[in-house]
Amino acid sequence: MGLFRKSRSVEEGQELRRLATRGSLEEFLAVYRPADATDAELGVDLLFEAVRNKDIAARTGIVTRLLDDGADATAIRKDAGILQHLLSYGVHDFPAEVPLLQRLLDEGADVNRVDRKNGTPLEALAAQFKFSDEQLAPFYDVLLAHPRLDPLQDSVFGRTVLGNVRNWRDGRPDLVARLEQLLVDRGVPVPPYENA
Repeated sequence: MGLFRKSRSVEEGQELRRLATRGSLEEFLAVYRPADATDAELGVDLLFEAVRNKDIAARTGIVTRLLDDGADATAIRKDAGILQHLLSYGVHDFPAEVPLLQRLLDEGADVNRVDRKNGTPLEALAAQFKFSDEQLAPFYDVLLAHPRLDPLQDSVFGRTVLGNVRNWRDGRPDLVARLEQLLVDRGVPVPPYENA
């Protein structure tokens, strides 16, 4: 037997995925190995599963551990990036998760990636209409502070990100105003409203 342990069995991988989604940090760490984070398939699955853990402390702890051990925050699964997967989920403690969102961005998660279902990460977040702009503000702060965020990027429905968020104006007036101000602050002309 060599110095390195063999890859996980199918059953072990399934259990680890289940714990990433439903387990506590302690339960996950009891069976987790650092090499799991960089396993070509398992590592991506664990990261994507962990951002959907309903226990915010477990979510944050598991994702942080995976990133510390080299999990790839730039990975794509089913056409979505990790940010869309996190931000389109309906269970959050936004102030508590700010460091997690920032860490994913710092690790290279694409703030402008468009997927066919959710658009960009900002659009995936803004489409969570059960939350008010005020509730979403901690995450808006992080995303809008990212120097590469592009509100004029082409997105879904044949519109730009700003165009899509404007189309939701009744539900997202604060975000529309913030995106327009971001463009002004960058010296970019604010485009006129498009027809919906």
